[in-house]
Amino acid sequence: MGADKYRMQRRLGFLVLALLLTWLIGTFLIMPNLNLLKVTLFPNGAVDVKPLAQIFKSERVRKALVHSFILAVSLTVTVNALGIFEILVLEYFDIRGSKWLNIAYHSPLICNGMVLVTAYNFILGSQGFITARLMNLYPDFNPYWFRGFWAVLLEMTFAGTTNHIMFVRDSLKNVDYQTIEAARNMGVKSHRILSRIVLPTLKPSVFAASILTFITGMSAFATPQVLGGENFETLNPLVMSFSRTLTTRNYAAILAIFLGMVSITVLLISNYIESKGNYVSVSKVKTPLKRMKIQNPYVNGAVTVFAHVTALVQTLPLLFVALFSFMSIQDLYSGTIRISNFSLRNYMLVFRSSSGLRPILTSLVYAGFAAVIVVAMMLFIGRILTKYHNRLTACLEVVLQIPWFLPATLIALGLIMVFDRPSVLTFGATLTGSIYIMLIGYVINKTPYTLRMIKAAYMGLDHSLEEAAKNLGASALKTYVKILLPIIWPTILSVFLLNVIGLLAEYNMSVFLFHPMYQPLGVVLNAATKTDALPEAQMLTFVYSVLIMAISTVIIVFVYGKKNKALKHRL
Repeated sequence: MGADKYRMQRRLGFLVLALLLTWLIGTFLIMPNLNLLKVTLFPNGAVDVKPLAQIFKSERVRKALVHSFILAVSLTVTVNALGIFEILVLEYFDIRGSKWLNIAYHSPLICNGMVLVTAYNFILGSQGFITARLMNLYPDFNPYWFRGFWAVLLEMTFAGTTNHIMFVRDSLKNVDYQTIEAARNMGVKSHRILSRIVLPTLKPSVFAASILTFITGMSAFATPQVLGGENFETLNPLVMSFSRTLTTRNYAAILAIFLGMVSITVLLISNYIESKGNYVSVSKVKTPLKRMKIQNPYVNGAVTVFAHVTALVQTLPLLFVALFSFMSIQDLYSGTIRISNFSLRNYMLVFRSSSGLRPILTSLVYAGFAAVIVVAMMLFIGRILTKYHNRLTACLEVVLQIPWFLPATLIALGLIMVFDRPSVLTFGATLTGSIYIMLIGYVINKTPYTLRMIKAAYMGLDHSLEEAAKNLGASALKTYVKILLPIIWPTILSVFLLNVIGLLAEYNMSVFLFHPMYQPLGVVLNAATKTDALPEAQMLTFVYSVLIMAISTVIIVFVYGKKNKALKHRL
């Protein structure tokens, strides 16, 4: 009798959870995107391709499309070249100053998003520090020299190596040193070992990083908006322009859908190519990779110099932003650094007023709540996906990956357009313009990454522990809380903290969904890059940037410090 009651309660619990998941996924993930398709392509219940034809007749749209494609292709080449070079310097070549290089190459994890774009703008932009210095030396110097395609490509190249540092680097570490030693003993030249043995093993991870980079280039938003200027407009800034008025909002939706279709097509093609590819495998029992000294002194010198120049370029934005936060607006505009004029005035303006603290608190609250919600949800869903293998769970996993290959602008527009009126699914509430819609957007944005990381943690569990607990009479809940959860807790904490970092200065989605009374840091930083921004507001952005970088640094050190300790413990 007790067993029947337990089974009934369990089935009822599963039914309630299934209904809740169906409501959440259907309402906030599927319906907004389907509604966007309906509004743009089926406005009167029948297919209407006139808006589609009209928008692509526009010269401005065609130019933006070409610019986005050129940027995506160029970025894929430059980021791969720089990223592969950096991981080779860190793990394969024996280069002097490796500790400093390791810190410098991780700087895009600390200074990224709107923080990095703002830094480049105030260093090299029309009102930038170096630009002011050059204009003092050369009065006829063009203040808009750092604008257009090359400016966007440079900033996004140095910001885009994070996938290589975080993921491709791990693939390089997994190369079996025995194969390299065997090749050297056979007299194979160093450059052939690199091109024929080492680099082929990186193909899968480099290919994945290339796809993510291409999609990033196609859907680039903040960087082209700030550094592109009038002559280099890409699709997402154009989506933003069209979305500001009701008469052109459907054009914004069409462009956003087009970006989504491009991303999906690229992913499908990449999956097909990847499934047909033959990659060099590594042995199951590996000898750890050892750094190799470049024998040619000229090549060694050139690689060392380029490695340190690259590191300097990646760390300069952090250093300049930190300096700017202590400077006066007069010194910034004149391009002079006077240590005697350094003060804490900008910091005092932030911490002594509620208006100064509001953007920080807003971003921290939204990022924190979103990270907690998405981790809690994915803990439950990840457990289901790893415990039950059937068509339903496979379908659920595919659906939850949707935000990964859809531009943030498409997701944001879908939410705005479907929740701009009361709905039964939202219990009569209008979410557009409310304080909740940006939180929903953040949760959607971080769902695929969080699910992937937590699912990997579940798959790494030793199932014999769960079986032993069950044999000892422990309930499923007690087994999970007392045994399984503590094992995956480091991963949970890492994912939570990295999600917070990713959302602190988020702009692409925030600019569409934020409440006017609660502007997040990404929107505030972007507003400060405008030529009509108040000087005081511009100086406060440096303080905000320093605070974001400080928080990110603490989190990165905590997360990767724990990982390194765990790795050393295993070894």
